[in-house]
Amino acid sequence: MEDRINSFATSCYRVMLSIKRIDRVANNSIYVMTKTSPLIEHVRRRQLSFLGHILRMPDDEPARIYALYAPSHGKRRRGRQPTSYFNYIQQLLGDHNKQLTPKQIADMANNKRDWAKLTVVCAAVDR
Repeated sequence: MEDRINSFATSCYRVMLSIKRIDRVANNSIYVMTKTSPLIEHVRRRQLSFLGHILRMPDDEPARIYALYAPSHGKRRRGRQPTSYFNYIQQLLGDHNKQLTPKQIADMANNKRDWAKLTVVCAAVDR
């Protein structure tokens, strides 16, 4: 999905710059010409900053309660399991070993300046 989002954005940039696909201009060159970055970086940054906003809410707020909720009950279906929102956030934060707990993520989000720096760094990492 990320590739589709980025390819749509670069195709729009190509139209704005009057660059044909046949000209074989690399996407990185297009980002330099337009002084932008891949669109998925903006999406990731916005997702993480919104999560930080939610995690700084009071503990009894429903959005705060369910922001990093991972059910521990229910039946597992056959095949690959869908990615939960919590696992997706772990992935965005670069925790591929699944070591971060919801409490640790919430504690990181409480420091607004550090969380803002973290969102920029984590969003820029190419997956």
